[in-house]
Amino acid sequence: MSIDIQNITVTEEEKEIVGQNLSADVAKLALQLKPKQNVRPDVVLRQVDGIQHIREKCPMWAENDALVYPRKISLEQASSQATAEYKASLCGGDTLIDLTGGMGIDFSFMSRKFKKATYVEKNEELCAVSAHNFKVLGLSNIETKNEDAVEILDKLEERVSCIMIDPARRDDVGRKTVRIADCTPNLIEIHDKLLEKSDMVIAKLSPMLDISQALSDLKGVSEMHILSVNGECKELLLVFKSSETILSSQIPIHTVNLLKDGSREEFVFTPAEEKSAFCKFSITPRTYLYEPNASILKAGAFRSICMTSDELFKLHVNTHIYTSDEYFEDFPGRKFEVTSWSSLSPGDLAILLRNVKKANLSVRNFPMTVEKLRAKLNIQEGGDIYLFAVTLSDGKKVILRCKKK
Repeated sequence: MSIDIQNITVTEEEKEIVGQNLSADVAKLALQLKPKQNVRPDVVLRQVDGIQHIREKCPMWAENDALVYPRKISLEQASSQATAEYKASLCGGDTLIDLTGGMGIDFSFMSRKFKKATYVEKNEELCAVSAHNFKVLGLSNIETKNEDAVEILDKLEERVSCIMIDPARRDDVGRKTVRIADCTPNLIEIHDKLLEKSDMVIAKLSPMLDISQALSDLKGVSEMHILSVNGECKELLLVFKSSETILSSQIPIHTVNLLKDGSREEFVFTPAEEKSAFCKFSITPRTYLYEPNASILKAGAFRSICMTSDELFKLHVNTHIYTSDEYFEDFPGRKFEVTSWSSLSPGDLAILLRNVKKANLSVRNFPMTVEKLRAKLNIQEGGDIYLFAVTLSDGKKVILRCKKK
């Protein structure tokens, strides 16, 4: 690598300025900073911007003022600490190769589970930044390589325990892509070679990817993991194990929601279980209401989740909201108590919304957008009242007034 890391490492004077401006508006700060001895405005701005991006995403890194940060696009594409720790829990062994290292957050956590780990990154500056950061983080069992992922794979002579790969989801002009075939490298083209040279492959894909299409494009999936962080779907992980051959209908799909307190909601099912699952429907809402988390909704476990209890009912085949008289504290998603509900008649709505100026409004299988319904109801966003506009199993359109559990 010909990049001089000293050009972007931070002097003590620069660290002090960064520490004083961690909450500053970067654009305004750029107008205020002037070059002087041991202070380079571009380095200071990069550090401030980097820490602002990373402190929510990876608190462990944000606490270390000796780390340096890459360009913003790499920060935006980087994994979070929570999802990196989850990936690390899936693997371990003698050797790891991360073929698309990026900013290195995944690698920094996963590498600790292996005796030896190799980070590969084609971008020269990003590779140099990551190599510096790994030293700062005390990773002594690693090697960094500024090379192309496919070329490294072709040259690999010894079988490794695990390969991690996160294909770039942008085309040559920077536009986002979703389809596997449009990513770089193309997993479909190198799939067989990956399994020839490793015991396990973990592929990180876009959360926007169609699951059935992914399973069709990539054969031999052993596990699927759909990761959300605090209710927002972030990653789709496909795990391949060279020692396993699993029918596509029997692939375990792990829906995981990683929460702020360090706990997780997890529900596991197979496509066969979803196909055969039986849902009971309730004509009217019951005492409690449940909204599955984003991972379950992405996975399409709409019937399987009903099988967790005989006392759990769905509101409508296409309304992915559930209800019960018994409270299920462990339901994987948001939980509410139904305080009242009404039809859409003006008189019923007037009673339901008496003295309500603001509420959190959601629509589920309902013929109106949130924006149009909010305007019709004349309520602002916010507060501690939750309204769900839904279709019931008999086809009636209603609004449910709830409070969060």
